[in-house]
Amino acid sequence: MSLAGQRVLVTRPAGRADELLAALRAQGAATLHIPLLDISGLDAQRDAHVMQRNRERILDLDHYHTLIFISANAVEHGVNLVEQFWPQWPAQQQCLAIGSATAAALNARGLSAVGGEGSMNSESLLASAALQSVSGERIAIFRGLGGRETLAEVLRERGARVDYIECYRRSAPPLNRAATLAQIEDFAPTAVVVNSGETLETLTALLPAGHSLFHGTLVLPGDRVAALAGKLGYARIVPAANAGTAATLAALQSSHT
Repeated sequence: MSLAGQRVLVTRPAGRADELLAALRAQGAATLHIPLLDISGLDAQRDAHVMQRNRERILDLDHYHTLIFISANAVEHGVNLVEQFWPQWPAQQQCLAIGSATAAALNARGLSAVGGEGSMNSESLLASAALQSVSGERIAIFRGLGGRETLAEVLRERGARVDYIECYRRSAPPLNRAATLAQIEDFAPTAVVVNSGETLETLTALLPAGHSLFHGTLVLPGDRVAALAGKLGYARIVPAANAGTAATLAALQSSHT
């Protein structure tokens, strides 16, 4: 189904939007990309204690049964970090991915990934066969600083010992509010694609009360972020099956039938 005539604002981080932008344009949509989430490496001074903890856990990596990567960003920053200490990865490591993009990123780094299907969230991965019998196992979760605790909490309830390797930072980008609002209003989007709760909160802080985007189509990755959007006052919320390109296109198409 064509998206001709649609004007879609994409808010994914820089370097993470190209596939979606190309797919939208192929469907006939006009696009505007304004990154509303920055991804950066850790700071040697600000994050010194986290970096030391990461180093200790990575040096102990061969004692972990399973490595879980929660995003393509976790793959990029996490694999780079591991390769500083392990020129050759421990052969027995099982790598699990949340989302197809994460699985593809692992495969591109020469690591065989299990997972990548379903809703691209913690709950989907927890339902997989790979994580049903983990009592006594050690599991490392590669992620950014902070975030949801559901995955680790449930795995610990199942008897696993779980550690985080937090290898990047998420933050709101420095934006000129007036200039960014003018850019959005000049583009006049018919839909906005938002891929995380943090991005949604940055967008909301940018908008003045009563802005037209509160009443336009807002495509979000699943029910959890959709619930947050409802609390923040958005009126036309369209949950996608996940944050992937195909699911986002399907949600946009369904919203304009």
